[in-house]
Amino acid sequence: MIFRQRCDIAAGIARDAASLAHALRQDGRGVASFKGAQDFLTDADGLTEHFIRDQLAKHFPGEAVIGEEMGGIAMDDDPVWILDPIDGTSNFSRDGDRWCVSIGMAQHGRAVLGAIARHSPAEVFAGAEGCGATMNGAPIRAAPTTEVTRAIIEIGWSLRVPIAEFHRMAEQCMALGAGLRVGGSGALGLVECAIGRLDGYLERHINAWDACAAIAIAREAGCWTNGFDSGNWLARGNPVGVGAPALGGMLAALLNA
Repeated sequence: MIFRQRCDIAAGIARDAASLAHALRQDGRGVASFKGAQDFLTDADGLTEHFIRDQLAKHFPGEAVIGEEMGGIAMDDDPVWILDPIDGTSNFSRDGDRWCVSIGMAQHGRAVLGAIARHSPAEVFAGAEGCGATMNGAPIRAAPTTEVTRAIIEIGWSLRVPIAEFHRMAEQCMALGAGLRVGGSGALGLVECAIGRLDGYLERHINAWDACAAIAIAREAGCWTNGFDSGNWLARGNPVGVGAPALGGMLAALLNA
């Protein structure tokens, strides 16, 4: 099946999964427990991942799946689906809107397809290698920003790296004159670079399920991206950087400083 057909199916699954997650929250299944410090989990996360896996098995029987909640093994078989049922669970569990469903696909070790859906506002981002990137079916492009003093950059933080690295990157970013954002959903921060709402997203470490889909979409939207999907990224994650193409050099320097 060609990428465009796969992307359309994944986008439909992501949209339905976002609706399901919202309904589960309304039904009281959005109360958070904790897997660790600042690592939120709700019943809706697991139930939504079960739904996505069932739908993927229906449309793509036998294909490997890696999910944040239920795990999986990065097989040598291609392709492999990589999903986060609710990215931004901290926001989700407190009745916020800044969360999404993320479904990505990797082939030959590279992120090649993504579908990311929000419930409110109702937005579905989609993209696949060679097929372009869209939001609700309309083409999207990275911001044309060329001056860092007019840029808005989101910096994600992770307890898997020293917090001083986040502080240093934030200070350097603001010293250059950029505006700074922290939104609580890496997948949304990354994909919003693809539509030009942000001029950059940087994080010193992010897992594959948070970034695979967004990286594929951002590339198709013309964004600068770092080499996130390299090395053992499926199992271990990597630093991630995405942004306006004219700011790529500056963003790379910030990420690698």
